[in-house]
Amino acid sequence: MKESSIFAIIRAIDPDNAPYIIQDSEIVRHFQRAAEYLKNGKSKLAGFYFRGAKEKVARFGEHYLTPASIQVGDGVTVNLWSDRYAATVIKVTKSTVTVRRDKATLNPDFKPEWIPGGFAAHCTNQDEQTYTYQPDENGTEYTFHWSRKYQRYGQPGNLSLSKGRHEFYDYNF
Repeated sequence: MKESSIFAIIRAIDPDNAPYIIQDSEIVRHFQRAAEYLKNGKSKLAGFYFRGAKEKVARFGEHYLTPASIQVGDGVTVNLWSDRYAATVIKVTKSTVTVRRDKATLNPDFKPEWIPGGFAAHCTNQDEQTYTYQPDENGTEYTFHWSRKYQRYGQPGNLSLSKGRHEFYDYNF
């Protein structure tokens, strides 16, 4: 299947994010597999891959931030190395996004469970943390640039941005 045909299908499903979705090698590979199976007479497998690719395209905006989909007021996550901060988008330009860290309050019912090990101990239930979020006018502001190479805000080895608020403290770092 030609890239122009794949792009036309993607554009029909999600026109705003089409230039970003076509960069997703997994989605493109699904369309290409569908075409290969169809060519080899395996129509059931072709249909399976084609439906899967179309579903991934339709759900792309639920999982990924792009310049076409990010808006002021959106909840996002600033990804550090193992910790994550919840934030709110406060400014959007053609190639940058500025976010302000939210006040995240850990659910008081969460109690870290520790076992001896490492330098001191190891928290076994840190993935069970839940938070409530409130805007913080005095929160730290971060500006992220869109990376065409990596198709995301931020770059490997630096802070990056992801969709939704997901505060996380790594007790084991």
